[in-house]
Amino acid sequence: MLPYECLRDKLRSRSERYQFLDAVQLVKHAFGLVTEARRKAKKPYLVYLFAEPKERAGKVIDEKRKQSHRDEIACFADATKGAEVQFGAISYREWLESWSDSDSRIACHRRAVLERFQP
Repeated sequence: MLPYECLRDKLRSRSERYQFLDAVQLVKHAFGLVTEARRKAKKPYLVYLFAEPKERAGKVIDEKRKQSHRDEIACFADATKGAEVQFGAISYREWLESWSDSDSRIACHRRAVLERFQP
């Protein structure tokens, strides 16, 4: 867990900062996951599932802000590389696009959600 410990310490000292990503909460989740995984003899994996809506509270969300969020995700992933708790991130759009269209109810739901979150 050394990568998470190092990141935790940097966040605590404020030498590392994130504007869009709640890195502190993700680090907390990683420590919780590793504790539970060790107890159950499982391999821990932290998945960050995030939305990229067109707008929030009636205001269009700038593409630069979305990219900054993704850049922070990449930075977090790089900072935690090699840790016992592996980290992965995927947007709702990317996740939903991976769903099969074989079930019409799922396909309908997927399309409705994608329409809401398409850039």
